[in-house]
Amino acid sequence: MKKSVVLMAALLIVLVVCLTGCNTNFKFENLGFVTEEVEELTVCYGKDRKPTSNEEKIGRVIEELNSLDIEKCKEKVEENVFNDSVVGKIIFKFKDKEGTFVMTFVETTVNGAKTSLLKCETTDGLKIKKMPKDIYYMSSVEATNAMLNKIFANYM
Repeated sequence: MKKSVVLMAALLIVLVVCLTGCNTNFKFENLGFVTEEVEELTVCYGKDRKPTSNEEKIGRVIEELNSLDIEKCKEKVEENVFNDSVVGKIIFKFKDKEGTFVMTFVETTVNGAKTSLLKCETTDGLKIKKMPKDIYYMSSVEATNAMLNKIFANYM
């Protein structure tokens, strides 16, 4: 009886470790961006671009982004998509740090379905340990546009 309980416990631990390791979702809030550390935030939507240094506005944008739960894109995506099909960008410049953190939102077709993707990257040598530089699926094209519109119109 004791052997089967120990065996079951071991199997449960292995299952939990496997499930945790296989999770491909990424939460923006895990980056731990703090309003006071952001020097400037720029939101680009369509052809318009709005920068701000206002901490209250920056805080609202970070709060909105913290609600994102995005899944890592497993498909091969051509780099030109992030030049040709851009819907919007959110660019963070941090106090006392070189470089920027850039979130690029695009609309494209993956496996025949219209999809919204997000590319997270750093530029000019900025180092963020917690941020995997990857491409992620957004929940939908409509949700992405609604989020960007909300941020651009209400918070900037």
